Amino acid sequence: ALLEKQKAAKKTYAAVCAAPAVVLASKGLLPDGAATCYPAPGFREKISTESDDAVVVTENVITSQGPGTSLKFALQLGEILYGKEKADEIAGQMLVDR
Repeated sequence: ALLEKQKAAKKTYAAVCAAPAVVLASKGLLPDGAATCYPAPGFREKISTESDDAVVVTENVITSQGPGTSLKFALQLGEILYGKEKADEIAGQMLVDR
């Protein structure tokens, strides 16, 4: 119910690893356009327009591939919530190239 409310209100929501396929796609919560998830066939086939990118933003939905992409995922969320300048500042402090 919470994710359906987020979608209806056009608010940001996100999923990582298998969740974009298992939760979002199965509940019709992925917008038209690209998404990504853990790169296993059982998951990828559930996403209509799959992407190989580590992090994908489509409309108000952010998806990411898995634990190894979680830092990029977190920085992208930070950018959406607080702006690119703040996300870049945090990345710099963490010695992460964006």
